Amino acid sequence: MMLPLLTSKALTQAGFAHGFTTRLGGVSLPPFDSLDFAVLRDPALLRENQGRLASAVGFDPGLFHQAMQVHGAALLVAGGDPKATLALEADALAAEPGTNHAVAVRVADCVPVLIADPGSGRVVAAHAGWRGIEAGVIRESVRHLASNGGSAEAMIAAIGPSIGPCCFEVGGDVGERIAKASSDDVIVRRAGEKAFVDLRLAVREQLRGLALADDAIDDVPGRGPEGCTRCDRERFYSYRRDGDASGRLLGVIVARG
Repeated sequence: MMLPLLTSKALTQAGFAHGFTTRLGGVSLPPFDSLDFAVLRDPALLRENQGRLASAVGFDPGLFHQAMQVHGAALLVAGGDPKATLALEADALAAEPGTNHAVAVRVADCVPVLIADPGSGRVVAAHAGWRGIEAGVIRESVRHLASNGGSAEAMIAAIGPSIGPCCFEVGGDVGERIAKASSDDVIVRRAGEKAFVDLRLAVREQLRGLALADDAIDDVPGRGPEGCTRCDRERFYSYRRDGDASGRLLGVIVARG
């Protein structure tokens, strides 16, 4: 079965190999069927899924880096043994130009964000839950890309499938914290002491605040309910919906030469 990747038009046009996975096209067993990338389950099935992803995106599986995600803002630069990278805590992974390193983040409702500097070929994959948004993982990602002469105004980004404002209900205090870190517009509805928050918009607002152009930020597959992981059981995993029976999706991007 062909692996049905979701991709960003902007990243593709700029020559960056990348993709956001769905839950389709792999070998994982129920209830994690079938393209699960959780790192603590059957290693043989995970290797097969990763191999299929590598073939679909176009990268060397030996240059595929992930980290231990902790809902913070730490950033690591990929290098050395990917097994060693996986033991380190970070919610953003960068890959340097000319290395052909692929960097990825795992999600099951949080926002996967892929950011690239077309001028250098440098890339970052960021895992942005609400705590990471508040902590500044998007800021750290853009700061790193700009640290070697890159310009935020020239960067491009893709925001992948995540829980939508239709389903992301939090306490009012949490909603206010997310809004403070981004924009009041991210609170789309209040219900008593609860708030429904648009995490994808929070990421977009932070990117725009860091000088990325609005039209250089893609929502994949879109800004509406088609991108909500909780709503679409056929295509996406969701921890909010399925709890411990949820698999993990990936957002991955490869440094350009």
